[in-house]
Amino acid sequence: MGLLKMRICRAGKTFLTACLFLCLFVLTAGASNKKLHTVYDSPTTLTYPSFWHTPFGVNRGTAFWLKVFLGNKTFFSNPQDVDVTKLKVDYGKINEGKDDWQLNAYGINSGRSEIIYNVSMHSLNVYGGQGSGDGEFMFPIGIACNKNGDIYVADTGNHRIVRLFDTGKEMKFIRNLGNKGNEKGNFVGPRYVDIDSAGNLYVSDTGNNRIQIFSRSGGFLRQIGPDKGVSNPQGICVVDKNEMYNGYKQDYIYLIDGNNDRIQKFDFKGNLVRSVRIDEVLGRRVYLTTLDMDYFGNVYVVDNMNSKIYKFSPDLDFITDFGSYGTKEYQFERPTGIAIYKHYGQVVVSDRESAQYFWIGSDVKDFRVSKIETGIVDALQYDFFLTEKSFITIEIEAGNEIIKVCEKLALEAGKNSISWQVPAEYFLRFIKGKEYNTNIRVMATYSSYPHIEKVVFAAVHF
Repeated sequence: MGLLKMRICRAGKTFLTACLFLCLFVLTAGASNKKLHTVYDSPTTLTYPSFWHTPFGVNRGTAFWLKVFLGNKTFFSNPQDVDVTKLKVDYGKINEGKDDWQLNAYGINSGRSEIIYNVSMHSLNVYGGQGSGDGEFMFPIGIACNKNGDIYVADTGNHRIVRLFDTGKEMKFIRNLGNKGNEKGNFVGPRYVDIDSAGNLYVSDTGNNRIQIFSRSGGFLRQIGPDKGVSNPQGICVVDKNEMYNGYKQDYIYLIDGNNDRIQKFDFKGNLVRSVRIDEVLGRRVYLTTLDMDYFGNVYVVDNMNSKIYKFSPDLDFITDFGSYGTKEYQFERPTGIAIYKHYGQVVVSDRESAQYFWIGSDVKDFRVSKIETGIVDALQYDFFLTEKSFITIEIEAGNEIIKVCEKLALEAGKNSISWQVPAEYFLRFIKGKEYNTNIRVMATYSSYPHIEKVVFAAVHF
């Protein structure tokens, strides 16, 4: 497996740590160990990979790795956006036909106006420098890449987009796109970029309150502007039905804008499909930085202010939140970036002092069981909320026997209910008035599957 996509807003160690963490991870992520790890008390909407799928069991990159791998070659000042891909020229170099989990990572080190990227799975390089010439940047923020080697940088301070190409061995300058201005094809402080499966480029033209869309050759195609409700556009995520490893076969643009408190969903014609004020949904102030999407189209949003990740359905219905402020497991220090590699559901979240690596998992909330009075035959009603499409198993302990209510049943995320009528062969197992333990076992259908399961217990009175 592989990883990585994050955004960071503070000078420091985090950004390179994440890149180095990727390089370390890919050396061990392909392990075939199938051991099941059961989680009882920790959250599992995002879950740490099992030991054999991390470098030496490490899931959080720290400053230590920064020094080990890069030494004094550069230092970090205001790291920003990151993107990852699997270059086609790299397929089969390590394990033919089986190495697509080993990724190419590119990150913006904005204060030094440069890109840090991995030349191989165990070495890094730096491209760029401060200036306005070809191959130079002025406090860039956003970056996007694809498997063909196309790389686009939102060169914010120079009010332009820079196109580069990665040959698999080195980074090459291709062209600059645009200048400062409000005409089509020009920009004012562009901040983020993304690419669709056809190679079309989407730019958050922040100062002009619009999204501009260009062909792979750089020709202007269309824009989505203030007349469609765009204001102060920030992080952008594009999903299209032709995208590889995309189970959500739709064409949409997701955008953070407003006062960093709103997510908007547009179709490819620029029509607003839905607009959600996250602060109103959650009942608290937020500061959203960026967003990304998983295989099923769920949207993950970073809240820097509250040190949380929010998960929404493709229709922007709130599912759950994850994380809190701190440096312990499952905590973040002012997170700023998130990236999801859809094929394997790998997630990297960056914050002020670290980069953490997760798999997409499933959690169960509000697990309740009650007896249904049906007359002669007893029945049970199970109610629960899933944070991810899942396989579930429900069991009841009856003495020394484990009775399965259901086994590996596939259910969608959200509220779920299961009714179970006690079969005749189990009538004598359950004594009226006695309490029995029951549990639900939950696994995601990909990513952490079949390595991680979450188990939650409850009691039921007969």
